[in-house]
Amino acid sequence: MNIKNFFKLPLSQSLIAHLFFVVLFLFLSLKPRTQKIKIDFEVFEAPKVVEKTLNLEPPKVNKVKPPPPTPETKQVFGVSRKSITSSDISTNTAEVKTGNTVAKEQDTLKLDPTDQDSIPIPADEYLVSSMPVLISEVRIPYPEEAKKAGIEGPVVLELLIDNQGRVRSVTLIKGPGFGLNEAALAAIKNFKFRPAMMKDQSVAVKIKYTYRFVLENR
Repeated sequence: MNIKNFFKLPLSQSLIAHLFFVVLFLFLSLKPRTQKIKIDFEVFEAPKVVEKTLNLEPPKVNKVKPPPPTPETKQVFGVSRKSITSSDISTNTAEVKTGNTVAKEQDTLKLDPTDQDSIPIPADEYLVSSMPVLISEVRIPYPEEAKKAGIEGPVVLELLIDNQGRVRSVTLIKGPGFGLNEAALAAIKNFKFRPAMMKDQSVAVKIKYTYRFVLENR
């Protein structure tokens, strides 16, 4: 039997068909099965990078104006006028300077007591317990210039009186002129005072003294 006749037989064809299915079955059974694995995952977006612009300028500093300086109160050494005033004689006025404090360092300068020409250092007025009092005066001749012009009025002087009541220096503060100022300056040095006292001790002191010129028979 030749091969062509063999394949034409029904039995041969059936055998070939079965063989084909067996081979196909074996092929399919031996093929590895792909197992599907379910994986859960989340998608994260990459963070956005924000570009920052650096400000290199220095921060502005608000300038604070310093408070205005407190004006320094100048200390004026003295006491009130009412506390120490001598007015025993109408033409003699002794005053002390007013101030906002009586705190003052004590003077340590001392003069030679045997030197009669030395000018004494006056004591602070607020330490004086009693001021000088006029006990003798010299009558001042009325200057002719002022008499002819009909001028009269007060001459205000500052006197330095030592611890013996003598006038050691005279300073003109104000006056009417016409020779009245000069007459008062010359005559006042011959006036005699009871000296100022600081407790039981006589001391030198400065006072204001007013001499008033008055024309007679006017």
